[in-house]
Amino acid sequence: MGSMIGQRLGAYQLEAELGRGSMGIVYLARHVTQGKTFAIKVLLDALVTDSSFITRFTREARIVSALHHPNLVSVYEAGREGESLYFVMEYFPGATAGQLLRERKRLPYGEVVEIAAQTADALAYAHAAGRLVHRDIKPENILVDRWRRVKVLDFGLARIEGLDTITRQGTVVGSLYYVSPEQLLGRKLDGRTDVYALGVSMYEMLTGQRPYRGQTLPEMSDAILYGAATPPSKLEPSIPRSLEAIIARAMARDLSQRYANAGELLTALRGLQAALAPGGATTAPTQPMATPVASEAPKVNEYDVRAGRERRDGREAQDTQIDLSGANGQTPIAPDTNAPVLTARPHLPSAFQPALQRTLRTSLRPTTLEPAPNSPQPNHSPRPTDSQD
Repeated sequence: MGSMIGQRLGAYQLEAELGRGSMGIVYLARHVTQGKTFAIKVLLDALVTDSSFITRFTREARIVSALHHPNLVSVYEAGREGESLYFVMEYFPGATAGQLLRERKRLPYGEVVEIAAQTADALAYAHAAGRLVHRDIKPENILVDRWRRVKVLDFGLARIEGLDTITRQGTVVGSLYYVSPEQLLGRKLDGRTDVYALGVSMYEMLTGQRPYRGQTLPEMSDAILYGAATPPSKLEPSIPRSLEAIIARAMARDLSQRYANAGELLTALRGLQAALAPGGATTAPTQPMATPVASEAPKVNEYDVRAGRERRDGREAQDTQIDLSGANGQTPIAPDTNAPVLTARPHLPSAFQPALQRTLRTSLRPTTLEPAPNSPQPNHSPRPTDSQD
């Protein structure tokens, strides 16, 4: 798909490309009459005839447009211009936690706790109000501005209770490094799988390393199911043991040992802030970060979906990533206090509706995970099924 910079979609003029991924491109756009700035996600031309991708794309728009939380990106409307399908989002100048991590190697624990607390707040709301599991929580899908305000991005892989499955049987969706043990085992998922992924993200932000690593998919899945993670404080001595305990509980393999929901994790994080901060302050910092974040995230094509690899810091590792964000998790989309006057819960064009009623096999096939040879076997074979979707 070539660039659409300079073209119009409805009432929006596309001015710059913010990023692109396996499913779509995100543009910086300006409303031609109001002069206000937005982010517009456009489905790739090659996918406009593929019903499975149309389903994911339009479902993401429906999910986010129905959710209203300060830490979730807002969707204002969706439409079609010729053969182009798109939806309009609020624009938020900031950088992903993944970008910050690459620039600074690791983040201070106070900053990580605040980022994680706002993310947990958003997840608690989405789990309760939207009846959904995000399934792709990771630093690249957590957007942060210079005041440490957070937005959770990319609901393209979310599982919604009551909707038909899109994922092909025997596959795992999301980035393997953050996939929970129950996902690998094909068990029914709930909000605790997002709690696990947030725990892994916290570990990575604090230490600059992921808790589980492997050179192959079987090694990686085996590490997640049976491996032992190095305590964060051994990698970064400044990390409080109380924070280390919170991360350990969030990442517990045994669901009964993990936080029961994102709200419990939020309570623990705010309690930690109260215990560690002078005067018991539990609110977000009132001063900007020492290192300002650029207003626009650089265009980074981090994921090569066809090769099935994630490229980071010069290393390559196998990954089951299916990046449906339209911007490889690099999209600076977020709040605009001067949003246009649109319906609170916009409806997708009627042309979108048939695709939402069909479940077809996707042409983008994630890798099936199998246990490593001669590794201990779980009670249930780690073969995911459609029940998790």
